[in-house]
Amino acid sequence: MLKHGILGLLNYGEMTGYEIMGTFRDSLNFFWRAQTSQIYRELQILRERGLVEDRLVEQSGKPDKKIFSITHAGREELKRWLREDEAGLQTRSGILMRVFFRGEMGPEENREYFRSLQGKCQEFRQSLETAEGYTEEYAKALESEYKALYWKMTVDFGHRYMEMVSDWCEECMRKLEEMDEHIGDQREPQGEEE
Repeated sequence: MLKHGILGLLNYGEMTGYEIMGTFRDSLNFFWRAQTSQIYRELQILRERGLVEDRLVEQSGKPDKKIFSITHAGREELKRWLREDEAGLQTRSGILMRVFFRGEMGPEENREYFRSLQGKCQEFRQSLETAEGYTEEYAKALESEYKALYWKMTVDFGHRYMEMVSDWCEECMRKLEEMDEHIGDQREPQGEEE
């Protein structure tokens, strides 16, 4: 999917690898993380496949820079991918894998895990506010409210997803409390028989 993210960005205009990385960091990072090395490796593959091309721009007093642009074949690949019928709803989650096995840990440690996860959700939601700001900037630069609408939709999804995860953490902690009470009731000493 990284290649399609890069093609999507280059579809808006030419960029250097550094600019692609910056745009990922500013706008796509909250739902798709990419390392600088991954982006440059993918650009090389895209160039070899004829989906992007590059040109060298000489700069005085600075190293030359390589500017990438999407090709006609690259635009066709981007559109093919956008038309795919795959919903992309399959879940591959490190959080869920950890929670599945958390029965190996004690209840208090698990409650702390969910509290910590809630805190991370809050931090993430705050970072989405930064993404919203960049969305506005990019919309002005591209002069496209239509495209910006879709960027805003992804930010809205991020807010809703973090809210859902936070609510789920609250519910998990409530269930742990109920389990503690239930186990505690079973441990209560029974009255002496007469």
